[in-house]
Amino acid sequence: MIIDMDTHIMPVNVYDYVDGPMADKKPVYEFDKDGKMTGWKFPGWVHVEGTTPLHPPGSGSNYKGIFEIETRLEDYQKLGIEYQLLLPQYTAMLFNYVLDPELAIPMAHSFNLCMLDLMKKYPRNLLGSALVALQDVPTAISELEWAKANGFQSVAVDKVFPVRAHQYSETLGSHRELWPFWKRVEELNMPVILHNIQHGHRISNLMTFQRDGLDVASPPDGHLSLVSLCTSGLLDDFPGLRFVFTEAGSSFIRPLVEKFDSAMEKAPVNYEDEDASARFHRRVVPGRERTSAGKRLTTSEDYDVKNKKPLLHYFQTNLLFTIETEEPELPDSVDYLGASQFLFATDYPHDDPGGRMKWKDVQLLKDNPRISESDKELIRAGNAESIMGAVQ
Repeated sequence: MIIDMDTHIMPVNVYDYVDGPMADKKPVYEFDKDGKMTGWKFPGWVHVEGTTPLHPPGSGSNYKGIFEIETRLEDYQKLGIEYQLLLPQYTAMLFNYVLDPELAIPMAHSFNLCMLDLMKKYPRNLLGSALVALQDVPTAISELEWAKANGFQSVAVDKVFPVRAHQYSETLGSHRELWPFWKRVEELNMPVILHNIQHGHRISNLMTFQRDGLDVASPPDGHLSLVSLCTSGLLDDFPGLRFVFTEAGSSFIRPLVEKFDSAMEKAPVNYEDEDASARFHRRVVPGRERTSAGKRLTTSEDYDVKNKKPLLHYFQTNLLFTIETEEPELPDSVDYLGASQFLFATDYPHDDPGGRMKWKDVQLLKDNPRISESDKELIRAGNAESIMGAVQ
């Protein structure tokens, strides 16, 4: 059995359930006779100064399978994949966390109702990931509870947190107002699927960095947001949380973890007074101090209660990653973290570099000589079943 943990869908009726006073503000799409999107309008869009919105329809729009469930199921039969997790076609959805809550809440629920209709019609093929409007935490919790009660196996969240205050995305772990939501996610035992939502906010690698090639020396915003889940203390407060980091490959994992954990062991250099005591330290186990290289503005007391274990612990316990089957470093990453942290994915029906491999992904994993058969079975379905529960 194979479970595809990263696919995208855009039903033509995705916002038909948005009614009442918000009906005139929802996105409206136009389709040609072949069912492909040709135009759209969105009266309720909120533009943040400095952002560069990526308009729909987005990658994969040339495939009928992104709109038509029957075509989609035929494609999956050809792929040899039994189950698929349905995620939004984020670009075309025009959904993000800077929209007015009064509009974002019914938009998310309308998408979920469309997914529920499909899940009921094809229970042995489709798995649901609920969309929530994190700009209103109490309502997001209510939507999460509704989704769990109606058979959704996971919840879909942006990898970062866009804000109205500026055009740069912020890290999820930095938003303490989300803690009640994460608490309920843990209680309901639902994995969180982290995926880029095309909201138009710029990446944290400033565009000026690219001019001189300096962007390669700065972590992508998604990586920063991922690490923030650990450094913020979130996974210490809610150790049962499971996050699935999608469409990022795996080659970044070991260098990132080793660099971070190494920095936590090195004493800081005080350039003003070499004899001064460390300005930043924290205790992991009684009697052992770990310090970070460099000076910090934040006091040690603020850090002592957070990120109590090495970063590697959280990566091996709370974080999972969808694979890119063509990535040469994949077997090394599996050896480093363990096969239990990886999930099969095709990115269907996208036609970006990862999505173009969808017709080869099953065979590429099967033929990989450096990954054991037992590990392949975990990646294909075992790990997905472990975090979401057995499929029907």
